[in-house]
Parts: sequence; structure tokens; C-alpha cells
Amino acid sequence: MNARCLCLWLTLAPVWAAAQDAPAPRPITLAAFVEGTLKGNPEAQAQRWNVTSAEAQLSINRLMPDPTLTTGVSSRELYGPSRPGSPTQVMVGLAWTLETGGKRPARVAVANEGADKARADLETFLGDLRLTAENAFADAVRAGQVLDRKRRTLEGFREVVRLDELRFKAGDIGGVELAQARVEAQRFEGEVFGAQADRTAALAALAQLLGDGRAPVTPAGGLDPAPVTVQADAVLARALLNRVDLVAARRAVHLAESQQRLARANRWVDLGLSVGVNHTPPVYATGAPYPGPAPMSNALSVTLSIPLPFSRRQRGELVQADAARAQARLEVEAMEQKTRADVVSAVAQYDAAAAQLGTFRHGILEDTDRVLDGILFSYRHGSASLLECIEAQRTSNEVYLAFFDAQANHAKALAALDRLSGSHLLLAP
Repeated sequence: MNARCLCLWLTLAPVWAAAQDAPAPRPITLAAFVEGTLKGNPEAQAQRWNVTSAEAQLSINRLMPDPTLTTGVSSRELYGPSRPGSPTQVMVGLAWTLETGGKRPARVAVANEGADKARADLETFLGDLRLTAENAFADAVRAGQVLDRKRRTLEGFREVVRLDELRFKAGDIGGVELAQARVEAQRFEGEVFGAQADRTAALAALAQLLGDGRAPVTPAGGLDPAPVTVQADAVLARALLNRVDLVAARRAVHLAESQQRLARANRWVDLGLSVGVNHTPPVYATGAPYPGPAPMSNALSVTLSIPLPFSRRQRGELVQADAARAQARLEVEAMEQKTRADVVSAVAQYDAAAAQLGTFRHGILEDTDRVLDGILFSYRHGSASLLECIEAQRTSNEVYLAFFDAQANHAKALAALDRLSGSHLLLAP
């Protein structure tokens, strides 16, 4: 027996030690959690690099074509007997590409609009991430409330079992009633285990959103924002102005218009300007068979090259730019229509959630507790049956779970309104 106990201790000791070493969850408020998620989430950090890349493109598009330096031999006699004593001519030249049609300003405008579009896309991502964080926080709060309530209900069932054991020993009830009470307590114990797993998963989701799954956190405080009066027209006006994905769609229109202007500018041909100097050294030798003396010579050459734009007969780039601009405008119209529908739906869902939560603000929870206490008191004194006691426990548990659902739904409805209008009602003091 001692050997078996030793083996069991050796098996469970590492698990127990790991549990003791595990850090306790750190309490965190909703505002701190949302702020930490927006700053520390790895996906948010990855999205910020898109803005950095777009801003770097601005310095690239500001560049002008580099000049070209050329040097070499421009004339050297390869067959000496034909022209004995001929000097070797060398040349140095510089060539530029002269952009026409306003290409560089058009490129800079495209880079500026691209950076604005990247920032708008980042705000869209952060808006979605904020909504995800607020919903996850609401789910974690609800999971903790459900676990606490089910634990209290389980204690109530266990109290009934203890009473029935005493009454069974006293001969007041039979074994069937005692067995039924034990079955109900054991069945509800399984629900507590499920609630514990749900809460663990909810806390893990919070840690993942913060960007560090190894640092557990737990919601601090409850989740009971005050109901607000929502006017659909006011929400729609703010949504049409501030909705982040609608703002990003409008930035896409501006970017498409800039790209369209760049496509038109690119149809202008670029000129080539070249400036060079040919140097011929002096000739000093005289007499046959040498040529007469000749002084040093430096000759300036200027060349202007104009490409013949036969390739400009095709208009594919313009067609593509026009199509992208038309598509971006249609997407804005579609997003505006979707915003109107989303506002109607979000306001209706919030009104329903607020009304549902309001039903619990008129004493229903107090009445539920009063009924349960009365049934338990009657059961202890033999005035209520076991079935009435069990039903009262179940009803009380269901009412509280419905209340927790109403609180979470109300908070999520506020978060959805925040996502549409940018009001941050959920975080309002």
C-alpha cells in the first residue's frame, strides 16, 4: 500500500508543482484590455507594417531618373598604313531622361493616396479587432458569472442532499427521494465542469488577443454599461461619416483617381538629352610619310532624342485605370447602402437587448431569490416536496443565466454601434 501511494505521489507531484508555479490570472479592465489588444496583438503589429511600407513608397516615387555618364574612344585608326600618325579621339558625355506630362507629380500623388489608403485599412482592421476584443471580454465576463452561479446552484443541491441524508436517517423520507437528490446534484456537477472549461477557454481567448497566451488575465469588474438612448438618424449620420471601412472605401476612390491620372501622364513620351565632348589630341610629327601638324580639338555635341510613340495606340492602361476608378466608386455606393441597412439592424438589436435587460431591472432577480429561499425554508420544515425544491433551484439558475446573457448581449450591441459610428459608447464612463 505504501509503494502504491509513493508511485501515485511521484506521478502527481510534477502536475501539482506546475499548478503551483502557474501565475495567477491578472485582473484587467475592459478599457485596459482593449488598449492592450490594439497595441500588442501580433496581427495588429503586422498590419502597421503596411503603413510603413506605403509611406516608404512616397520617397521612392519622388525620385527622378538618374543621369547617365558615358566615356570611351570615339575614333581610333585600326589600319595604320592608311593614315599613319592619326590621333585617337576620346569622348565624355552625360545623358538625361526628361520626363514629360507631369509623371513625377502624378507618382507622388499616387504614393500619398496609397499611404492614406494603408492608414484607412489599418483603422478598419483595428476597428474589427476592437469589436472582437469587446465581444471576447463580454464572453469572458459572462463565462465567469455563469461559473459562479452554477457553483452556487450546485451548493444548493448539495445542501438538499445533506438534508435528505439526515431525513433519511430519521426515517422521514425513503431511499428514492435521497437517490433523486443525489442524481440532481451529480448531474449539475457536470454542468459546473462544463462551465469551468468555458471560462478557461474564454480567458485563453483574452490572452491570445493581447498577444501573449502565456500570461493569463481575468476580467476585472462586471459588465453592466448604462443603457443609452439611440437615435437611428444620429447613428446613421455618424456612421456615414466615421465608419472605418467606409472611410477606407473612399480612400480607395482617391487612390484610383490618382492612378488614373498617372496612367494618362505615362502616355506622354520621355525625351532624351545628351551632352558630350570629343577630344582630339594634337599631332606633332611632320614630313613624309607623316601628316602635317594639327592642333588639339575639343568638340561639343548635343543630342535630343524623341521616341516615336507607336505603342501609345493601345489604351489598355487607361481602360484598366478607368475600370478601377468606376469599381471603387461603386464599392463606396454599396458600402453606404450596407451602412444604412447595418444601422437599422444594429439599432433594432440594441433596442431589443436594452429592453430584454430592462426586464431584469424591476426586481425579477430579487423575486427569484425570495422564491428560492422560501421553497428551501419550506422544504427544511417539510412543507415543500423534493420536486418543488429541485424545480426552484433550476428556475433560479435559468433566470440568472438569462440575466447574464442579457448583459452580454447588451454590451455586444453597444460594441456593434461603436463599430458603426465610432462613438465608443461601451467604454463611456
